[in-house]
Amino acid sequence: MDDLAVSAKQLVKLAKKHIEDQQSRIVRQRELMAKYERDDDVARLSVARLVLERMQKQLAQMTVAHVKAEEHLSKTTVDEAGVEKVVRDTPM
Repeated sequence: MDDLAVSAKQLVKLAKKHIEDQQSRIVRQRELMAKYERDDDVARLSVARLVLERMQKQLAQMTVAHVKAEEHLSKTTVDEAGVEKVVRDTPM
């Protein structure tokens, strides 16, 4: 695998990690919001909702970046099995 493909693969892995981390943060934020609701802490709940909204927007952006990284990876890598099949099936 060439350097470009290795970099593309690392980018996909990093994008996936960022998505997973953001999903975990969103879960924790929702738990915090539930606590604020139980405590009837309206002021903190209001701010927490705004933060959650921003977090969800960031997650959407991360997801788009991940898809783009996967597309880039597919363009920079070669399917070895596919190459072997083409070589095998190509008449000489």
